[in-house]
Amino acid sequence: MSEDSRTFHRLLRRFMLGSGPLTRGSDRIDFAARVLLLALVVAALPVALAVATATASQPRSVADAQAASRHQVKARLREDAPSPAPAGGTHHAASSAWVVATWTAPSGSAREGVVDVPAAAKAGTTVTIWVDGDGAVTTRPLADVDVARAIGYSVPTFVGTSALAIFGYLGVRRVLDRSRMRRWAADRAVVEHVWSRKVP
Repeated sequence: MSEDSRTFHRLLRRFMLGSGPLTRGSDRIDFAARVLLLALVVAALPVALAVATATASQPRSVADAQAASRHQVKARLREDAPSPAPAGGTHHAASSAWVVATWTAPSGSAREGVVDVPAAAKAGTTVTIWVDGDGAVTTRPLADVDVARAIGYSVPTFVGTSALAIFGYLGVRRVLDRSRMRRWAADRAVVEHVWSRKVP
């Protein structure tokens, strides 16, 4: 038998402790706590996967809805955008500015509003903007499903559930060990009393 196999069998015997003829009540409770710990850790995995699926499906549905309702159109600037501040100025140089522009809505109607454009853009320049179904300026739709967000929610779910199960098991073990130590001390006191009477 290989060393790995012997190690596995030792761990299995330790996990299954409580099935012998000398089993105490605390041993049975200890064994039940181990089984419950294993069940909770195993159950935490599908729960974490469900959280990841639910978290990933939400941004996916939002991205699909935004992609269907938002459109790119060309907007023509009606005024010059402010130039960025000089590099030596006291204020941070802005890389963009808001100016008035006109564009055609998806319905074909002419629209006018304020759009974000690069700094120093000139009047008459065309820029690409995102608009909704009514032609109002909006943000670009979500490009991809936020997988990192899904993982960010699922991993803490699994780790947190497993940690609670482990701490709960350790708490049960601590209570059982205290009980065992009290019984052991009581039994030892009885034995020492008997032995002390036999000592000449």
